[in-house]
This record gives sequence, structure tokens and C-alpha cells, in this order.
Amino acid sequence: MSVMTSGIRKNRRSIRRGRALLVAPVLAATIGGGIAMSQPASAAARPDAHRFLSAVVPCESGGNPRAVNEIGAGGLFQFLPSTWHSVGGKGLPQNASSAEQWKRAHILYAQQGTSPWYASKSCWGKKV
Repeated sequence: MSVMTSGIRKNRRSIRRGRALLVAPVLAATIGGGIAMSQPASAAARPDAHRFLSAVVPCESGGNPRAVNEIGAGGLFQFLPSTWHSVGGKGLPQNASSAEQWKRAHILYAQQGTSPWYASKSCWGKKV
């Protein structure tokens, strides 16, 4: 390979890298912005908290406050431990009283709306 060919290849790689550096933040902002805008925490069209959470429970845990799934989410609302702690929960959600789980779910709903339970929307979506 000649020195000239090698230089051209390096230049092409630099151009591609430069394009990626320009495109990646724009793409991330576009995708991230779309997600954030689709479920704002203060959405006016949000369902009533208690009604929504009542529809979520059978979908997430079948009404079992001690339920734990294969990835470690637990309780009526299938809180991940990190999410549980972020809303002030102590210990593990499946070990808390039902009243405490409801309290923490209301806090999470006030902060993030329906987003934390999006994975089960096919179940609760028609009920709210």
C-alpha cells in the first residue's frame, strides 16, 4: 500500500468520524426529546392517579403484594429496588405493606405519569 493510499483512507475515516460526531448528538436529542415530550410528568391528559394505579395492579402483580418477577421487581406495582428507593421506599417493595406500596406508587405517578408502567400498557391501557 502506498503512502498516498494510506493517507486517503485515514482522511476518509476522519471524515466519517466527524460526521458521526455531528449526527449522533442531533439524533440523540431528536429521539430523546420525542420520548420526553410524549410522556411529560405534568401531562394534563393523565388519568386519575388512583384509577390508573388500580388498573395497573392486576397487570403487574395479579394483586399479590409479595410478587417478585425474574429481574427483581417486586410488590403490587413491580417496583425495581432502585425506583422504590428513589421514591423514599425502604428495604424491598415486596416486603412493605400494601398501603406503603400504594403511597410510593402515587409518588412515582406524580413524578413520571404512566411511563414507569409502559411495558404493561397492553393490559391496563383499555381500562383507564
